[in-house]
Amino acid sequence: MSLIRQNNSVMPEETRVEAATWISRLRDEQRGPEVEAKLREWLGESEEHQRAFDRMTQVWQQAGKIRLRAQTEITSSPRRRSRFSPWAAAAAAAVVLMVISSLYWRDNAFTTAVGQQRVRVLRDGTRVLLNTDTRIEVNYDKHARRVRLVRGEARFDVSKRPTWPFLVSVGDREIRALGTSFIVRHDNDQDLSVTLVEGRISVAPGAATSEKPPEAPQVLIPGQRLVISRHHAAAVDRPELSRVTAWEHGRVEFDATSLEEATTEMNRYTATRVLVPDTEVAQLRIGGVFRAGDTEEFVKIVSAAFGLQTERNGADIVLSRSTLRPLSPN
Repeated sequence: MSLIRQNNSVMPEETRVEAATWISRLRDEQRGPEVEAKLREWLGESEEHQRAFDRMTQVWQQAGKIRLRAQTEITSSPRRRSRFSPWAAAAAAAVVLMVISSLYWRDNAFTTAVGQQRVRVLRDGTRVLLNTDTRIEVNYDKHARRVRLVRGEARFDVSKRPTWPFLVSVGDREIRALGTSFIVRHDNDQDLSVTLVEGRISVAPGAATSEKPPEAPQVLIPGQRLVISRHHAAAVDRPELSRVTAWEHGRVEFDATSLEEATTEMNRYTATRVLVPDTEVAQLRIGGVFRAGDTEEFVKIVSAAFGLQTERNGADIVLSRSTLRPLSPN
């Protein structure tokens, strides 16, 4: 009998079958109010039932276009009332479980498009929030829980498993966590940043070479951020966590940020790019809170604040100095 791990307990196959059957019954167009009443009764019998139903629902949603529906028993006798038959429930549950098993146990890659965010709960209960244009690859085995951040930004709220390490690799760096919460970002301008929200993590460097001496792992404490860039040496700072986590609430926050950096950040969330070709304009400093992806509002506020003119260039918006008004430094 197969088992699914759930936090520090296991989920019996029988409970999985029951949960999958309920999911199927709820998607039967002929279901009546008694089905929902009986489901509430079943969910109230134990916390395990609730956990199983929640987990199976999450995995069902990952199936995307797959739509399974419980069938109603067809009889030739007009005196027999149609009902949800045991064999139909078992058949539906079996198919659902095949889909669930393939989605739940296999190594997975999760992605988001530009401007999209997603929450994924991994099979150990670890919660991952993926920001815009992000891709992660998950590979769990009996020795370790491994995730590779290919690009983008993600927050990991790691389920505590002292004997099952949780590792996130980015390029030649590896982040080791155990029951903690942290944010990892990897993009072209800032190769890697790791911000620890709570708990403890270590960031191990790549292998030493003849040109590069060995480095000790960097251990972070809550509130610290490690920034590694090809443009300068690795550094640790303590940013405002509200600013680092603003994207989780659909916001982008700036504080004395250059217009060049601000537009780069805003451009992450939309296909419409804001361009600032004038180097003097690009160094203007801005502050404020903006909605992620709301390029039009951002351009409107910035151009009004600095007296800039805007011009459409295809899908892009170009900001430049106005001939009618000198540049304002703030």
